[in-house]
Amino acid sequence: MTLMRRLGRKLISLATVFGAGVVLPLMTGATPAHAAPQLDVTKFHSEEFVRGGTATYRFQVTNRSSLDPTTGTVTLTDTLPEGLTVNNTLAHASWDCDVTTASITCTNDTVVQPFQSYPIIELVVQIAEDAPCTLTNSVTVSGGGSPAVSSSDVTTLSGGDCDNGNGNGGGGLGSILPINLDGIIPFFNNITLNKNEDSPDARNTTRQTLDAS
Repeated sequence: MTLMRRLGRKLISLATVFGAGVVLPLMTGATPAHAAPQLDVTKFHSEEFVRGGTATYRFQVTNRSSLDPTTGTVTLTDTLPEGLTVNNTLAHASWDCDVTTASITCTNDTVVQPFQSYPIIELVVQIAEDAPCTLTNSVTVSGGGSPAVSSSDVTTLSGGDCDNGNGNGGGGLGSILPINLDGIIPFFNNITLNKNEDSPDARNTTRQTLDAS
């Protein structure tokens, strides 16, 4: 009987050891790859961007993970392209934003659950009179236990020589014909005229060479 008890204790000890080997990785903080938070950032605007005026970009950060909430601080950074400067930043109290004339850096320590979003950040920008007619503004989000992500917004401007062809042609309308007329206009222009009211037997010929494009 004593032998059986000792054998039973050894089996229990072995089971404990093997059990610890299975549980140990989970107890030491190992996380399955699919369980990590997955941040996503969307950058968008709705109103028209006009040279010399102001307009607003909006940022929304979402946790796309189906399992895990965010952990730690999330940081959003936006450095404006040439032609734009920061006019104002409108953000929910949970965001803490550092602002310069050319960029914003906002942080948030709030825990966001799966499929939930942080409050939207609104960035009001001043548009220069000579800003490019087309520009791209990019934002990056990092932290929160997620890999870094970024998003870009391609913006077309109006005003000044950005109108009528988006700046191509220095503000004018340019040619109204998108085809090359070389050889076509001279063909119709080099017509021999046989009619002369004063001298029925006269022959008038006109020939002009025009370069048209």
